[in-house]
Amino acid sequence: MGLGRFGGGIGVVNFLLQQGARVTLTDLQREGQLKDSLSKIDVSRLDQLVLGEHRERDFVECDCVVINPGIVADKNRFIRAAVRAGVPVTTEINLFWDRCRAKVIIVTGTVGKSTTSSLITHLLKHAGVSCHLGGNIGISLLSKVETFTEDDWVVLELSSFQLEYLKPLQPRPNITVVTNFFANHIDWHGDLDSYRTAKQVALNWQTPDGVAVLNANDPDVRQWKTKGKRIEFGSQANHEVDRIEMTPHSYEIKVGSDVEEIPYSALPARLNLPHQRANIAAALAAVLSTQTADPNTIMKGLSSFRPLPHRLELIADREGIEYINDSKATTPEATMAALSSMTRPVVLIAGGKDKRIDVSELCRSISGHVKAVALIGDTSLLMALLLPEYRKGLLYSVHHDLASAYRWCQKQLESGDTLLLSPGCSSDSQFLNYEDRGNQFRQLVETKTNTCSEQSSH
Repeated sequence: MGLGRFGGGIGVVNFLLQQGARVTLTDLQREGQLKDSLSKIDVSRLDQLVLGEHRERDFVECDCVVINPGIVADKNRFIRAAVRAGVPVTTEINLFWDRCRAKVIIVTGTVGKSTTSSLITHLLKHAGVSCHLGGNIGISLLSKVETFTEDDWVVLELSSFQLEYLKPLQPRPNITVVTNFFANHIDWHGDLDSYRTAKQVALNWQTPDGVAVLNANDPDVRQWKTKGKRIEFGSQANHEVDRIEMTPHSYEIKVGSDVEEIPYSALPARLNLPHQRANIAAALAAVLSTQTADPNTIMKGLSSFRPLPHRLELIADREGIEYINDSKATTPEATMAALSSMTRPVVLIAGGKDKRIDVSELCRSISGHVKAVALIGDTSLLMALLLPEYRKGLLYSVHHDLASAYRWCQKQLESGDTLLLSPGCSSDSQFLNYEDRGNQFRQLVETKTNTCSEQSSH
């Protein structure tokens, strides 16, 4: 149920076909919308392909339902029908977890999961460790799971949705990394406590031989309990536990009996940014916990790491203007961090899906950091109402699409400025996902042409 576009649906369909299962694939979207995903499976081998609708009989006349984790099971009538009929409901990650013999590192949190997961994987591979990256980052490892051994490491970036569904299996990862915790996905979870509880699934069943890498600078995460060994990272790391302490100029590393200091100046310039330093600290702690590499080996591995796209990605520097794609900033905190890292005057594009989270602090941050802002998406009108409360006279404009916003921003830019796409919200129905949003922004920058006019200006 729900093929999606981030790899999990594709991976589980192919896996089930490999196992000889009779597979019905059903999705509310139509063939044209799923063209890319459908091209990655052998549709002729499906028992049934149902697009543009769901049919209740498919959910009750089967042996198992595998759902996209973005679906809220207890609110979906088809899943409720399956449960009433006694049909087990599972997810791609659950199927993987049941079969995985490798050692597992779970990376979760609100912001920074993908970069931290990718960093850990890159650093372990650089140290010669057999390591595999998967999960919410858009990579399904299910088709390879039977080849993994106890000597392998698997790094799983897991969302709160995936962890919520994983709860019945009482997951016990060897290492859990929590990057941070901010309000998010309240529309899915219902309230902040439920969102927090889902994230804590990655810690709840750890044993004393497990490791929990926790952000000491996050007042919420700092209080989270675990039976695993704690390693804290951040400037407020507890000196009574192993730590990656972040001083103003260096990492002070204590994991075990030795203490080692590594200056930030040793980082590659592209990674020597405040938000990346925190991601690196979390990754350092996780990799050191595997006992497969020393700090110097790990730091050498950073030289070949390339930051992921759509995360403060410099697309162009043209006529003295920087164009930066930060489409992966799907929370207010991510955009606030991006704004804090800017060193030039900023013209911002922000806004997107309304997930029932408070955007007032985001608007406060925008008012203090930008010279002009174009607002898009479901949250645009709310943000337009809030911005004047924090800064009278701030230049802002509401737009019905990204192209219109980009055209308006072009009129506000001067040499020495930065045009920053950092929405602070998930993508809404205008885009397939954050990647599509970032790619559309890239196309606008590269073509330098727009035909849409702005909806309104102030």
